[in-house]
Amino acid sequence: MNVRLRLFGVVGCILGIALFLPSIGLAAANNQIVPQPDPAEMHRVMGAAKAAALGQQRAQKAATVAAVLLDQAGFDATYYDLNIRVDEIALLIYGQVSMRAKARINGFQLPTLNLTNGLTTDSVKSFGRPVSWTHASGFLNVTLDSVYNLGEEFDVTVFYHGHPPEGGFQGFLFTTHGSPAVPVITTLSEPYLAQSWWPCKDTPSDKADSVDVRMRVNSAFYGVSNGTLRDSINNLDGTTTYWWHEQYPITTYLVSLAISNYSRFDRYYHYGADSMPVRFYSYPERLTNALASWPIAVDQIGFYASQFGEYPFINEKYGMVHFPWGGAMEHQTITSATNGGFGFDQYLICHELSHQWWGDLITCRNWNHIWMNEGFASYCEALWSEHLGGSTAYRNYMNSMAYMTGGRIYIDDTTNVGNIFSSRVYDKGAWVLHMLRGYIGDSAFFATFRSYYDDPRYKWKDVVTEEFRDIAEGISGVNLHSFFNEWIYGYYHPIYYVSFAYQAKVGGGYTVYVHLRQSQGTDPQVFHMPVELKINGAGGINSTFRVMDTLREQDFAFDFSVVPSSVTVDPNNWILKETLTEAYQLTLFDDSVREGMQYAPYADTLTAQGGTLPYQYIVYVGDLPAGLSLNSGTGVLSGTPTVFGSFPLTFGVWDNGHVHFDQKPLTLNITESPLLLGDEDGDGAADVFDVVYLIDYVFNGGPAPAPPSLADVNRDCAASVFDIIYLIEYIFSGGPAPLFGCLP
Repeated sequence: MNVRLRLFGVVGCILGIALFLPSIGLAAANNQIVPQPDPAEMHRVMGAAKAAALGQQRAQKAATVAAVLLDQAGFDATYYDLNIRVDEIALLIYGQVSMRAKARINGFQLPTLNLTNGLTTDSVKSFGRPVSWTHASGFLNVTLDSVYNLGEEFDVTVFYHGHPPEGGFQGFLFTTHGSPAVPVITTLSEPYLAQSWWPCKDTPSDKADSVDVRMRVNSAFYGVSNGTLRDSINNLDGTTTYWWHEQYPITTYLVSLAISNYSRFDRYYHYGADSMPVRFYSYPERLTNALASWPIAVDQIGFYASQFGEYPFINEKYGMVHFPWGGAMEHQTITSATNGGFGFDQYLICHELSHQWWGDLITCRNWNHIWMNEGFASYCEALWSEHLGGSTAYRNYMNSMAYMTGGRIYIDDTTNVGNIFSSRVYDKGAWVLHMLRGYIGDSAFFATFRSYYDDPRYKWKDVVTEEFRDIAEGISGVNLHSFFNEWIYGYYHPIYYVSFAYQAKVGGGYTVYVHLRQSQGTDPQVFHMPVELKINGAGGINSTFRVMDTLREQDFAFDFSVVPSSVTVDPNNWILKETLTEAYQLTLFDDSVREGMQYAPYADTLTAQGGTLPYQYIVYVGDLPAGLSLNSGTGVLSGTPTVFGSFPLTFGVWDNGHVHFDQKPLTLNITESPLLLGDEDGDGAADVFDVVYLIDYVFNGGPAPAPPSLADVNRDCAASVFDIIYLIEYIFSGGPAPLFGCLP
């Protein structure tokens, strides 16, 4: 559902209020088409238009939600047959609605239907026989005359009449349009309003396999509904019965009536060697506008079919019909649209059309996941913009939907309809898909949509966020759990602070150090996202690097050819974010220290940037392995380790005057040396032959041990007679074990 309108100042507030009320359309008087408005404003007004009729019934709908979960799980509605007689003079409806259903449990006997108390139930039958029932608190509780087991089919027929309730819980409207005034009778049942005019299991997850809608109306009017018109019968009493059949599965809130003196015109969508009718039902006074604007839907059907898969209801029709509500509604195969100027906008048209794929073919299982309807349709507007104007138009359209306010996309409280149709569902929901496209790339992104469209687990059925996520993961090979958890169930968006420093490299060029910090104080504190960083330099030279940002603060180092002048975060605007710059803070860059070996010379250098020189490096937590030391002025870690093992350490660095400090936990791994101390000749044993070998080396210039440090067994930094004595004591008298000396 969609609305486009710019609101300015006091006039805007007045127009906004008017849009929430049933009306004949704000632009009808001058018959002009309003210029393309801002998408975010369109979605705000559209959501408010849907929600306004329901605000007074929050408590009742809380009870309805509980009933759906508690009382209606025992059966699955498979077919509805609606017979509605409409009296536009007395403002009454007379209904006979039959439901076929299957038991989902053994011993089932008590189906509960939703039906507002504003309508009077006259009788209830099952297989033509009267059954007992009660009607209270919005529920029609039926007691069948038999017990049904799992998979067994039963039917219920309800006879009722009355004036559908108005005001806070209104899904059925008697009003007028045009001058002189002509009656118009229409419905808008999303999210909980089918029950305001017909008895049903009013939840989006329970799709009937098919539906018949028969409406008996004044013969001066046309009756429009879902699917294919099977017949129109002149009843010879001034009324005509229009019989529409929806052969595809359909959820209750998408069943629609639209009755008035419509002017109809047709176009055709051609696919292969066949074609499908595209039918338009306009108020006569708005026919010129409809003829000029609505047929673009034919091109849009072809476009979305090429992106996702064939139009889902190809054996029936697509259509549009005027109704008096503000905004529009994606009734299956027959979108209802306001007769105001924005009702002719091409982006409203494509929003509602794309719902035929995302919302009608595949429906959110519950209203908590409404973004899978509305966010998807809003994103399809941007795809249409890209189709018309390329990537620049696409990005401009997405930028116009940037939702920078709090709240999360998943709707916790679905009894508050204002929450269900909030702007974050439309706009931030669209941005989730835009960001997913940037994350996994065009090929995997559009393949995900095509797979989603074709998946038999969801086609003609219902879905939740995690099922779409799993398809995207399977296609892309990317783990997207964090992405969907953070963007659908998290709040707000990342606020990035970026800073950079650089240093010249030996041989030319520069190493650029970029520090990226997320500062948002809401949940999540870290958005795990691929981020593009564009380094800009003199002469227009720039390079863009893609990194995976997974920490609250993270450092990256890049090679760059010239002196950098700035760093741009996400230059192609793939992320819903805020970006600020700050001075580069002192940062210890090392993500690891190199591994060493016992008794082997070791050297590594800690690297810091930012702050002011000189730096002072320290071992902040832990102790270095014996034989190693850290030069506090240079950050050089060196020596010859005499022990082995894994040494968890935290290194730190201060800048000049101890103004700034940074620390980094790292693990230094020293592997055990294969050397045997005292084994001067390398034969794998410390014995008399090693004493002879050492005497020959010290006094006769014989070959040095390998490494030469093995000769300094007493570690006095010299190979001498004292080492020979030390080794003799060790081998023959049980003296202290040889040490690894400090000789080179």
